[in-house]
Amino acid sequence: MREIVLVNETHLGLPPDEAFGMFGRTGSAGWMFSARFENAVPGAAACVDIPLPAATGGEASVRGTARIVEVRPYRRIVLQHETPWTGRITLTFTRATGGTRVRAVTELDEDALRWMTASLGCAMPEGDNAADEIRIALMTSLSGSAGLFGRAAANCTALAAEEINAEGGICGRPVRIEVVDDRTDAATALTRLRDLDRRPGLAAVVGVHSSATFDAVSRYAQASGLPYLYTAANEGSLVQDGTLFRLGESVTDQLAQSIPALMRESGGRAWYLIGNDYSWPRAVCTQGRRIAERHGGHIVGRRLVPLGESVFDDVLEDIEASGADLVLSGLVGWSSVDFERRFYAAGLRRRIRTLAPLLEENTREHLGAAASGVWSCLPYFSALDTAENTDFLRRYRAVFGAWAPSPSALTESAYEGLNLFAQAARKAGSPRGTEVARALQGLTLSGPRGRVAVGADGRLRQSMYLAEATATGFALRAQLPSGTA
Repeated sequence: MREIVLVNETHLGLPPDEAFGMFGRTGSAGWMFSARFENAVPGAAACVDIPLPAATGGEASVRGTARIVEVRPYRRIVLQHETPWTGRITLTFTRATGGTRVRAVTELDEDALRWMTASLGCAMPEGDNAADEIRIALMTSLSGSAGLFGRAAANCTALAAEEINAEGGICGRPVRIEVVDDRTDAATALTRLRDLDRRPGLAAVVGVHSSATFDAVSRYAQASGLPYLYTAANEGSLVQDGTLFRLGESVTDQLAQSIPALMRESGGRAWYLIGNDYSWPRAVCTQGRRIAERHGGHIVGRRLVPLGESVFDDVLEDIEASGADLVLSGLVGWSSVDFERRFYAAGLRRRIRTLAPLLEENTREHLGAAASGVWSCLPYFSALDTAENTDFLRRYRAVFGAWAPSPSALTESAYEGLNLFAQAARKAGSPRGTEVARALQGLTLSGPRGRVAVGADGRLRQSMYLAEATATGFALRAQLPSGTA
């Protein structure tokens, strides 16, 4: 295993207990990684800005996720990287003349080397595929503005592959997963899909990424006849076309009952719409307006911001001035985290309720208390109290550990997507695209979210759940029967 170890030291004019307590606070000792987390306790999710070697093409750092796995008060903190790669950051606090010496050791593994070489337009050798392997790619975001979902998606896909192989693989052949980081960038996704497809043996792609990436890759995937199972939430258009499937929940599935439910719960009628400026959030705003007005609501403001936007001062001022008592948020990833933190800090949560249909477990973890009171509507939450989900989470934790990022509707969908592909290929007797596409229609699967079925239109029939975020998780408020959302 090839590794890079980066070492950084600084001297703080504070005693070790004060220096230790400042790590992770804005403008303090967390300057080494701009670390942000709720509490310095094992298991806490952290956002970190990881410094990069100068040779990687101009980026000074990359925003990633980590998990605090060890805390020795006033002496040591250890964080485990989750994205964009796996690795470790170890911080030690040692008393020194006039204060404290803080030493940071960042260990970057082979995943990091692949990521950095790709930044330079190069690629590390992937190694030879075994002749009998079925190679399936997971296209997801391990970096960029949607990067906080990627590790859980990779874990869920790996678990599905392990279980499929334990059952004899697909048509007697083992499955091998290749994880591809689109960096939340549509052009990067298309380039990497083309590179993947040029190498022999690619059987299918499971996609857990933005609709912007889907829009970029869908035409190529369709033309190539490559089975592409996009399992994440989507606008609802182009459900199935040839070997291209949008299995995830549509915007209408998410909003048709959650918008009137929140209006009944809160008594509010005045909606402010906000989202990132690409296809899915635009659909959230369009459908949100239609559904809200149908139920007696009205729109008092609308704002679309670039994907990855982190500054919302003027938006918060606009929301406050608008008289809104409800917000519908189509913000994604770090934009959602940055907005909700500032919304909460500004005191707006006390009088304005929010529906954020893409607020899932990984986003909520990085919000902590700032997520309290936000509603979401998705087909899966890890809080589902069913035997199927309990068993799934047990298997997931057994493989990836107690502190692995929690599965969510976005990422558990990859587990089901790969299992549906395997079931279809077995039914067809072949992993080839056209045969698998025909076999997918009408399939049913009992998984962590219960029984799901692929309809004749290629969409997954599944239940939806209304949930309210708390400081520590989600409280499920209602189940919407399958097919009625």
